[in-house]
Amino acid sequence: MPRLSFFLCLVPLVLFGAIGGFFYAYSVSVMLGLNNLADSAAIQAMQELNRGTRNGVFLVTFLFTPIVAAICGVTLFFKGNKATGGFLLAAAGIYFVGSFLPTVSISVPMNHEIEALNAATLSAAEAAKVWAEYSANWTFWNTVRASMALIGLGLTGSAIYVLNRSPAPAVTVA
Repeated sequence: MPRLSFFLCLVPLVLFGAIGGFFYAYSVSVMLGLNNLADSAAIQAMQELNRGTRNGVFLVTFLFTPIVAAICGVTLFFKGNKATGGFLLAAAGIYFVGSFLPTVSISVPMNHEIEALNAATLSAAEAAKVWAEYSANWTFWNTVRASMALIGLGLTGSAIYVLNRSPAPAVTVA
C-alpha cells in the first residue's frame, strides 16, 4: 500500500474520529450531566458550552471533515483505487447529509435560541419547559450527528481495509 494512499485515508479517519467522538460525548455524557442540574443552571451551562465550542479547532474539524474526505476520495478514485475512493466519498456524503446539514439547519438555530434567553429571569416553570424541550430535541439531533459521523468513520476504516487488500493500480510505461 503506497504511503500517499494510506495518508489520504488516514487524515479523514482522524477527522471523522475527532468529530464523531465530540458529538458522541455530548449525547452520552454532557447532556446527561446537564439534565441533572437545575433547569436554569442547565440553560446557563449550555449557553457557555455553545460559546466555548465556537473555536478554531472545532470549526476546522467540523467544516473540513467532509471536504478532506471528498478530496481524498476523488484523488484515490482517479489514481485507480476506485473502491477506496468510493468508501471515502460515501463517508463524506453521509457526514454532509447526516452531520453537517443537521448542525447548520437544526442544532445551530436551537443554540441561538437558547443563547438569546436570560435564564436568571425565567420562572422555574418556564426554565423547566424550555430545558426539557431543548434537551430532548437537541440530544436527539446530536445523536443523529454523532451516528452519521461515526458511520463515516467506519466507512473510512473500510477504505483503509480495502486499500490494504487491493493490488496496486497498474502503471503503464509508454
